[in-house]
Amino acid sequence: MQKPKKEPEPPSCSCGRSRSEAAVSSFHSQASLFTFHRCECGLEWTEHAVSVDRSQPVTTDEVIEVHERMARFEGPLSELLGLTSAT
Repeated sequence: MQKPKKEPEPPSCSCGRSRSEAAVSSFHSQASLFTFHRCECGLEWTEHAVSVDRSQPVTTDEVIEVHERMARFEGPLSELLGLTSAT
């Protein structure tokens, strides 16, 4: 049985506001990171991410990628950290 394909998130809420303007709060357990979003209109949505395995070393390429993203990034910090959208 195939899993349904997830539709990409629209850039704005159904009320027309940008999703990046939503209030954000996070809950981090040992196994997962949950990010809760709430638009001013009352619409809420949750994003789930599996926690990083801290026993695995970070590669030099990953460090370079982070620095390159930060060097060319312009926008809110929550977007840079991937709290509002995936890049």
